[in-house]
Amino acid sequence: MIEHAHAYTPALGDATSRRGEFGKTAVWFFRALLLIPFVLMGPEIVSLVLGRPGAAANVSASVADVLGTSTFLIFITMLAVTPVHTITGWRWHVILRRDYGIAMFATAATDLTLAATTTGDTFPGTVLTRVGGHTFLVAGTLSTLLLIPLVATANRSAQQWLGRHWKSVQRLTYVVWGTVLIHLFLLFGLTTIFLYALAVSAPLALMRIPPVRRRWDRARRAGPQGVAQVCCHRPRGSLRLRLCAAGERAGGQGRRCLRAASGA
Repeated sequence: MIEHAHAYTPALGDATSRRGEFGKTAVWFFRALLLIPFVLMGPEIVSLVLGRPGAAANVSASVADVLGTSTFLIFITMLAVTPVHTITGWRWHVILRRDYGIAMFATAATDLTLAATTTGDTFPGTVLTRVGGHTFLVAGTLSTLLLIPLVATANRSAQQWLGRHWKSVQRLTYVVWGTVLIHLFLLFGLTTIFLYALAVSAPLALMRIPPVRRRWDRARRAGPQGVAQVCCHRPRGSLRLRLCAAGERAGGQGRRCLRAASGA
């Protein structure tokens, strides 16, 4: 048995090393994705800085589509970090929560700056009109401003200085979440874009509810059987499709659970 233990030790070490290398590679891959909106807007921004004819109009026409959309996608990806950890137990991606939060602020601030300086044809008036002349602009500008304390405290020094108050500051993320959804509702109404934003936000919010998060955490630690119990749970008197996780010991149970049941 000792010889077998020694034989398995290098294999376990190699597996751990491979997982570590995969995590590092994946983190840098996701970090590289954050450059995409700036790469797409880069030529137009350069043309604007150089004062080329029509540059301001081009920036005005594309800034919302490129930077506005990118800001929301970055925000949703940042919000997904914690639920992914809750469900899978992975840790390699947790650092991306800070990285994507900072990138969201950089993208949103660039969007706000360009909108304030190039959208005079769409929103005539002063700079204040272009960033707050309509309710949806107010919500978008407020979302960007609320990111400032979040980014300013997204470091270990601020965490040590604020102590137990650090989490309270970081909970502004939920306020930003709300103002972003309000911004999209005021801008698009009950259209596909806003409804998609709600559909994406709903499971991310659900996995943050303490009882749900604790239940998933317990199920994950219990292994396949724990996940099977969560999947097969059926409230009394309800009609639902029960799904069991496949596993070595769930062969017969999986067949029994994969059915529509009511009261039995």
